[in-house]
Amino acid sequence: MKQRKGQLMVMALVLLVVLAIIVPVMVTYVRNEANWSVKQGQSSNALQLAEAALDRGFQKVIESTATWKALQAGQTFPGFVLDTAYTELPGGSYAVAVTSGPHTGEVTIVGVGRDRMNREVRALKAVYLNDVLSEITIQADNGVTMSGNNVQVEWGAVASPKDVDINGKIHPSFWSAANIKNSDSVVHRDNNGPTPPNCDSPNCWWWHSYYTDLPPSPQIDFAAYRSSAIASGNDPCGRPYYQPGNFSNNCTSNTGKPYFIEGNWTNFRSAVAGAIIVMGNLTFQNGVPLQLGARNARVPPKAWKQYCNNWSHYLDDYDPGLKIPTPPPACFGDINTSYAPTGLTKSINPAIHGFVYVGGNFTPPTGGGSADLIHGSIMVKGAANITTNSQCRIYYDPQVAANIMTIGLNLSRKSWEAIVLPWPSGL
Repeated sequence: MKQRKGQLMVMALVLLVVLAIIVPVMVTYVRNEANWSVKQGQSSNALQLAEAALDRGFQKVIESTATWKALQAGQTFPGFVLDTAYTELPGGSYAVAVTSGPHTGEVTIVGVGRDRMNREVRALKAVYLNDVLSEITIQADNGVTMSGNNVQVEWGAVASPKDVDINGKIHPSFWSAANIKNSDSVVHRDNNGPTPPNCDSPNCWWWHSYYTDLPPSPQIDFAAYRSSAIASGNDPCGRPYYQPGNFSNNCTSNTGKPYFIEGNWTNFRSAVAGAIIVMGNLTFQNGVPLQLGARNARVPPKAWKQYCNNWSHYLDDYDPGLKIPTPPPACFGDINTSYAPTGLTKSINPAIHGFVYVGGNFTPPTGGGSADLIHGSIMVKGAANITTNSQCRIYYDPQVAANIMTIGLNLSRKSWEAIVLPWPSGL
């Protein structure tokens, strides 16, 4: 009996020891869990406040095209340089910064949120792109015909809601809400109409027909271009930049000032650095147009995406020193390969460097020479009839596209990420 009582005493002591160990651990765990829950709640509040900061920054960006232009020019705004603590939300406070970049036509918004106990800070960064003719060299509402044997469109796509006749071209990429035609043979690229598949096999890198998600044409701010042309006075040849009717002029204008023609511009044989707005037809004179002079044009970092079906052309003309596997991948720079070239240039000598808007039809020279015709971006309300047998090269310039004056903005979010950033000092 005494032995049994002794065993019970030992078991009781063991139990007390176990409880002495477990109870403090459980108490500590409960306390920590409560702290963790509070911390998680505070962190969630800080994240929500950072998201509110991004939203406030976005609303600032889209408040007007004037704000967008000022941001692109490098201007900053009070209250949007991490200099103000906004406290209208109950969970804490936030600060926001809005700056241009990292590339032309982009803005970066940084939001920092802090919970009301000032214990947790979270930060977010988003980059928005103004998609005005983004990566599009030629957009024509009434179709595009590329029937010239030596026509080359470089660095940007060709797009239209109507038929696009590519005439055997294997670059750049082509997009149509109707059919992709191929006038160099009786076989169209898309032979089954709107029935899928409606792109090149197997990867859809080259052409896309019956594509219903083409972005709408941007609303050009004609009033701004018109007033700018009127204010610009006369071009170097003594003719007004603003013409109330038809126009025919051969002149070199390297001023950056825009031409605004209310009627047609016929027999174009000029050299222009600046926007050209023609409300009627734009028709080039045969022969080599005047040229602005040779320049090293920056090859857009995304230009390679237009050559997935003609990689050798891109290498030969724009990045000949690039070392790639043999044989090269079907499209270098896909999801498994990193390729974002910077610093690549091409010597070109264009007749036009700027945005070209044509309210009627666009007709380049039909023969008689070799030329780099345009370095910029082209928007045509009618048809783009590129029917020349002379060498005719048209290059996309993303900076020109980003600076097109529009009535509204067409922003798309390029990236969104959490970053590490302390709460701004002094707030």
